[in-house]
Amino acid sequence: MELTDRIIRILHVDGVGLLASDAFGRVHLLDEELQVIRSSPRVQQGRPLYGLAFADGWVIGKDRMGAVMRWSLDTLDIVNRLDPATVCDPSMLIEGEEPSPVSSRGIGIWEGRVFITSGYHQQMLVLDLETFDVLEIRPNICDDSPMEWASTDHPTRHAVSDKNGNLRFGSFSTLEFPELVKLDDGNIHRVRYDARHDRFWCTQDFGEGETADVANGVVIVSMDGEKLDECLFARDDVEFVIFSPDYSRAYSGGFDGELHIFDNSERELHIERTVSGFSHQLSDITLSASGDVFVLCQDGEIVQLAPDGTFVRGLGFRRQAVWDIQPSVEDPETLYCATDSGVAVAEVHHTASGPTLRILEDHATGYGFTRRVAPVDGGWIGITRDRHVFRAARGGEVLWTRRLPSLLHTVATSPDRSRTLIAGNAGAVELDAVTGEELATLTLDGLPVWACTYLPSGDRVLATRNGVIAVFAEQSAEPSWRLAQGEYPKRMWAQNGFVYVVGDGGLKEIETGRGVTRQWTDLLSNTAENATINDGLVCVSSYGMQIAAYTYDDEFVGFLEDLPDYPKALTIVRDTDGAAHLLAGFRTGLLSLYRLDKPAEDGTFAKLEDRWLPRRSAHYTLTHHDNPTTGRA
Repeated sequence: MELTDRIIRILHVDGVGLLASDAFGRVHLLDEELQVIRSSPRVQQGRPLYGLAFADGWVIGKDRMGAVMRWSLDTLDIVNRLDPATVCDPSMLIEGEEPSPVSSRGIGIWEGRVFITSGYHQQMLVLDLETFDVLEIRPNICDDSPMEWASTDHPTRHAVSDKNGNLRFGSFSTLEFPELVKLDDGNIHRVRYDARHDRFWCTQDFGEGETADVANGVVIVSMDGEKLDECLFARDDVEFVIFSPDYSRAYSGGFDGELHIFDNSERELHIERTVSGFSHQLSDITLSASGDVFVLCQDGEIVQLAPDGTFVRGLGFRRQAVWDIQPSVEDPETLYCATDSGVAVAEVHHTASGPTLRILEDHATGYGFTRRVAPVDGGWIGITRDRHVFRAARGGEVLWTRRLPSLLHTVATSPDRSRTLIAGNAGAVELDAVTGEELATLTLDGLPVWACTYLPSGDRVLATRNGVIAVFAEQSAEPSWRLAQGEYPKRMWAQNGFVYVVGDGGLKEIETGRGVTRQWTDLLSNTAENATINDGLVCVSSYGMQIAAYTYDDEFVGFLEDLPDYPKALTIVRDTDGAAHLLAGFRTGLLSLYRLDKPAEDGTFAKLEDRWLPRRSAHYTLTHHDNPTTGRA
């Protein structure tokens, strides 16, 4: 039996095996060799299952819309489902309120009761574990922020975190959590009690104060809620922290794609080993009673490690994603798609029903997944997760390749396509697009550069993780203009005399020399990932698995929700009459084509067709960096 849908969460149950929840709301049981033993039935309302817990022979899960489900641990038969729209206290809702999507993980189980925030984030359900009866619908412990994690590791001192960086101490016995500590400007995904040193470890997404959107990691908090120490090893979200069975080691990692193994034999924070080379970002971890480590990558791959981080085996999950779509230089109907396995070349073909796609080429590079692609004459330049920059010609021949020293985020080419600019954690590098020779390095406040583009003049534009945007003239290493717009970017491009930045603040239009002139963000439940602006219509995708449509003047006119996975790539294609269609690429390898001709009151979007790219297993080799010195890493 093979897993076919991307795994979202993993949880080891001693004596049973490895539980795994997927993007369509199913739960699977794997043995110690990562072979599938059984799977739960599909449900009609299957959505990504972010919350996963077990107790007393039951598996409890929560999907991204707030539906709460229960399965038998022995059989994985589904037994209960509580609907997110109707299991609520109507008196606590505002008029017309509906459940909101959220990737919340928090499930508290204590004294035979289950505590979980519902599809309405200001409400919390209290359930009877044995009967699944709703015992109480009460105000959320975390106010209007979904509960992100519930720690009941300590017998009397419980901790709850939320998506606004708050940590609360109290007890699920009394449901009073009066003590609050602010630790992050974003999510605290994990809170773990350290029984060896009587303290709590908490993860950070953004960091806080002077290090917000600069550096983050794990924060150590005393039993009294005092911040004791921190280890800021990350430049992106930290997703987990967990201890070995004897608490001699701690394991932490996240979107930087590295697993940090802490020596926890002494109180002082010390990373003894870092494991890198995974196929993707790291999203979850679980340990067996014997100390075996199971790491989940965001592409669905599961990697089993020995306690010291040595590779044991991988699942070999066949995955695919479409990260970027760019039209070729020569023909706007020829599209280059950056994928998990390389680059696919698609062609817009016109039929009686409208435009459709044909896949002309599908190249597996042998590198990590291709994160972004930029068109050049006769082909493309791509950047990969494992730090490669390469130029390829149509047909797939690689003309040159370079490996850069840090994690890479975006790539752009100059208007004359003679230069290429790459944004990475170590700054930006400009290369000769024909030869790959390094032309310049650019830094901005010593911070990771997450997005870059060129202006029509050839000037270079960089955006740092903490939202500083700066323009560099072609021959200058110092910025001629800068703007601290305050929110982290994901992508950036120049169009119609403006620079557009999509990221934490939605989509922003920026006039260089002046500042932000427009912004689109309404109803997006998470970070904006990509956008298009065409014929007065603005389309924005988000990490909330949403695509929203606005007029250029910011009137909301369309919304796609309950999408099958994260929409990553957006572009516009046209039919024979020149009418615009939206092409969206998803993490599942799905390419979806939408007409944009429905009236605004009907939602603008009309699905035309779906097409999937072939799935392939990831190829990766883990590497280890040992840090034998004592002291903080």
